[in-house]
Amino acid sequence: MPTRQDWKALAKETYHALDQREVADLYDVEWRKAVRVFLAEHRDEIEGEKVRWKRAFRRANALLFGLTRKLTPGRRLLLAVAIVFTFLGVFSFGAATIGGNQDFFFITLAVALLFVLLALELVDKLHFRDELILARDLQADLVPATLPETPSFELAGFNRVANTVGGDLYDFVPLPEGRLAVLFGDASGHGMSAGLIMAITQAAFRTQIAADPSPPVVAAAINALLCRTGACRTSGPRNFFAGVVMLLEPDGRWNAVVAGHPPVLKLGPDGGVVEKIGVGAYPLGVRDKADWPLFHGGLAPGATLFFASDGVAEARDAAGAEFGDARIEAVAARRRGSTARELVGAVTAELLEFLGRTPPDDDVSIAAIRRRMPAS
Repeated sequence: MPTRQDWKALAKETYHALDQREVADLYDVEWRKAVRVFLAEHRDEIEGEKVRWKRAFRRANALLFGLTRKLTPGRRLLLAVAIVFTFLGVFSFGAATIGGNQDFFFITLAVALLFVLLALELVDKLHFRDELILARDLQADLVPATLPETPSFELAGFNRVANTVGGDLYDFVPLPEGRLAVLFGDASGHGMSAGLIMAITQAAFRTQIAADPSPPVVAAAINALLCRTGACRTSGPRNFFAGVVMLLEPDGRWNAVVAGHPPVLKLGPDGGVVEKIGVGAYPLGVRDKADWPLFHGGLAPGATLFFASDGVAEARDAAGAEFGDARIEAVAARRRGSTARELVGAVTAELLEFLGRTPPDDDVSIAAIRRRMPAS
């Protein structure tokens, strides 16, 4: 049984672990994020209400409905009873005709029921968290912490997940004769399902490039495997991978398949955008039989291929403004002549400064491949 010393130690730990900014984030970040989730389906209706008190009522109603819908039926009943007891306590406290301690009794029951409800939700969260931590550790092994060194190319990457388990993936595999196979992309959704699609995609990629690293063949192999897992179902939620499969030759020649992913930026040695590689196409795992256009070109010494998941351009700050593609291109132009690592670091720093204390809503991945300058 916890003693007084245990409680004092917990209180002391809490006091020293908290800072003023973290307390402020409970409202500025966490509560606002919860409100966005609960009000998502009713936002237009609420914002369209012109009368202030009616808008406040609609907002409170939508919040309560969104919270209640997230609970299991049994826990919804607990919440409803707690609300009834709260109203009875408030009513009996304000009614002159009612004496005794009924108000205290009803409010105590309401608090007790809410405490039970909180405990049940917390237990579920702890079980789910343990599973997510295991999945996170497995996923961390898939995204390489250290990128390979190649004679012809400099490589750099950055990855930050929005939740415990992310779906963004990049993989760079040196092949015989100085070639480099590249996989970069984003699994649909978040959490466990995205992590599973990510693992399947990388397994198919690694298996296929050992036999034939041609991007159309690799894309078809990934698509076939995802479809066999049920991703290509005609109804219900679909799981897919929006990504880039690329093969580079040591002389800078490359060919690529871009499947439902934002275009890859080809940057000249001066940092300017020379080409945007990719057009609208189906992601991998959406259709059993699909064809993707094959892009090809060359990379001059000092030129760079820049990859960014949609979570970069679509990242929003606390005011709701988007980071946008223009910021990425502006950073690249300012960092002309930078190494791949310097460029990725500059875009990452710009993004993190833009976000501030606001966590990204989607996974963020950035990568760069720069062809090395010839030795003088």
